[in-house]
Amino acid sequence: MPEFFLGVDDTDVVGHKPGTGRLARELGAHLEQQGPVRLGGVVRQQLLVDPRIPYTSHNSPACLMLRVADADNGAVRWLFEVAAHYVAARSAPGSDPGLCLAKATAVGGDVQDFGALATAEVVRKADALALAARAGILLEELGGTGDGVIGALAGVGLTASGHAGRFLEYSGGLRELGEHVQAGALRRRGIALLNLAPNAELILDEAMIWTGNRLRPRLLGGRPVLLVEAGPEGWRCFDRKQPHPDGHGGEDG
Repeated sequence: MPEFFLGVDDTDVVGHKPGTGRLARELGAHLEQQGPVRLGGVVRQQLLVDPRIPYTSHNSPACLMLRVADADNGAVRWLFEVAAHYVAARSAPGSDPGLCLAKATAVGGDVQDFGALATAEVVRKADALALAARAGILLEELGGTGDGVIGALAGVGLTASGHAGRFLEYSGGLRELGEHVQAGALRRRGIALLNLAPNAELILDEAMIWTGNRLRPRLLGGRPVLLVEAGPEGWRCFDRKQPHPDGHGGEDG
């Protein structure tokens, strides 16, 4: 099955839910229900946080990793239209959503470089649209200013690089695994474990890992990798949920 990246950004405004991360996860489930599409994962990417850039709380687009059974031009256009309709209908009033769909083989170094640039500098919507047109990538404004196309394309580029972002969802599910998960169970799902201790000892399959009901593997080397450290209670996820500065908890998604 050919692989595709589907980037989404700028779907929310302050005080309105769902945020982009949750909307992307729900979009993945919706697409699987609609046709021969399989969701491999949803990755949250972090772009530049700067007062010159309008964003809700984090400036973090989401990118869906998809496999499509029938990837002719008609099927690809159908997939994009179904996703665009869903995102436009679910985005908050006053938001500026954008959507990007690219076959994995079409995401070259220029698109990956654009994603990297968006993490460090202010980039323009016109540049995103022009780059997508040159690369043959579907990129569309879905409302408001349409500035979400910047993050949608950048999210695709960063995810395609295979070395940035955190999984909000992964094939087989992350959220039903509970507060403690056996290391071997994670490996059987395709999630690698990286011990952050100085000696990087092997984490045995029978070891239990405390997740705090929140698994967020990193995207490293093109695969999900869970960062793990030793704590007073034993092994625990490094990416534990942190309180948000405004007191409302961590990232949406």
